[in-house]
Amino acid sequence: MLNLDYARKGEGHYYGHGAALIAEKVALAASKRTSCKGQAKAAYDAMCKFAADIGCDPDKECFIRQEDGHWRISFEAGPYQWAIVASEALCQCGIFAEPHYSFDLCFYPE
Repeated sequence: MLNLDYARKGEGHYYGHGAALIAEKVALAASKRTSCKGQAKAAYDAMCKFAADIGCDPDKECFIRQEDGHWRISFEAGPYQWAIVASEALCQCGIFAEPHYSFDLCFYPE
């Protein structure tokens, strides 16, 4: 069970509305995979579904790519600071992923 109460309470002040929800979806999806690539792909799929659910076109708004030995996912049109919250949620699942900006996550192999 993820503890994202701080993010839910901060939505509208520190984080955009929906930041906790996308963070939870991304973390739970990634936690079912073991490889860095698998975690990034699962998180990307969850992110794209969230994007579609809120009316964005994932083909235009989201991407996944490999960069210098790590995997990056991005959703620039997502809730403000969503990747900050998602990074914490992933940490609770034992996965290290850090935001490069507040709208993308980098997954690193161990």
